[in-house]
Amino acid sequence: MRKALDRTFESLKVRQFLFLWLGMTAGMSGTQMQFFARGVLVFDITDENFLLTGVVGVGFGPAMLVGSVLAPVISMRVEGRRMIQLVQAGQVILAGSVAVLLLTDTLIWQYMLVASIVQGGLFSFMMPVRQVMIPKMVGNELMSNAMSLNAAAMSLTSIAAPAIGGVLYWKIGPEGVYLVVAGLNIVAVLVTGLISKFPPDPNAPRRSVLASWTEGFRHVASRKTLLQVMIFSGFAALLTMPFRMLLPPIAIDMFDASKVENGILVAVVGVGSLIGALGIANLRSGQRRGFVLLASSLISGVAFILFASLPIYWIGLILMIPVGFAEVVRFALGQALSMELTDDDHRAHVASLFMMSFSVVALGMLPLGIAMEAYGARASMMGLGILLVGSWLVSMVFMRGLRRLG
Repeated sequence: MRKALDRTFESLKVRQFLFLWLGMTAGMSGTQMQFFARGVLVFDITDENFLLTGVVGVGFGPAMLVGSVLAPVISMRVEGRRMIQLVQAGQVILAGSVAVLLLTDTLIWQYMLVASIVQGGLFSFMMPVRQVMIPKMVGNELMSNAMSLNAAAMSLTSIAAPAIGGVLYWKIGPEGVYLVVAGLNIVAVLVTGLISKFPPDPNAPRRSVLASWTEGFRHVASRKTLLQVMIFSGFAALLTMPFRMLLPPIAIDMFDASKVENGILVAVVGVGSLIGALGIANLRSGQRRGFVLLASSLISGVAFILFASLPIYWIGLILMIPVGFAEVVRFALGQALSMELTDDDHRAHVASLFMMSFSVVALGMLPLGIAMEAYGARASMMGLGILLVGSWLVSMVFMRGLRRLG
């Protein structure tokens, strides 16, 4: 057991990565709480309108897409620690502004759309910088472990933060939730400040945005297995992540769930994610990681089909465990494999392509919202499940390089 624990948390022994991880954990606690509160808040102030809730969710997508184009170029020219702290400070200002609007009773759903757009822009600059810094902190040998522990922290926060957010929303209102979110991001700024500076590489080529991305796409296209990882991860995100973002209104429609019950549902997704992340942290080269990545779509698809077929709250709770497990496998393992399959000069671009998959997720929220308005949550979830199982079959047949990847 001691050896297993040492292997699982090996990269946290590196002091620099430990502080990066702690800062990210504090910030993600606020983000998970904010995602939950925003979904419920917009659903309330729009008089339970699925479509408008989806529109607000979509808002971060275009901004994230634009930011992801600029982030790799900027991340190679700006000191890393400072950029992360600037993004965290932006989250403080954003959450504080929403809290003020709530306290003055001037908040409308259009303001939440603006906040979603701003948040998307901020997020797009976070991941590329981290992905450039992590290999330098822990080395290539521990990179997969570090990526998995990042995902484990996100999963851990998704267990506690939504449940706490549900209780706070009920006890002190949404304005209190957003003030707590601002406080958590202040902690993130302070902890990240304990990391040493990471100046940009003075020898890195100075390309324009267009030239930089042309080189990045050429690099991905020249590596067949890397390309398969990116395509699979992006398509799986398009089909699975909108469910996570719209889970509160889905649960209200299917189970008439309360705010606290909604928070528990989201927290159980986090339990499955944490189990998956800790399992992935123990995987090393040669252990059929590509096959495990592909299996995540099958697991999600079957869980969605059962979720739609058996609309009972306690069954839905159980099914959130495989949903969370498959989600973190796709995210953490896909990210780790993509980083291993590329070189130092192109990691920022590949990380930004992963951020673009999140913007695609936002675009997927709108059609899901439209489908739920037209056919209801159950039929929409059944359709997503069938698409996921079909995509798994296609990937198993045509992505042989990824399927055989160790």
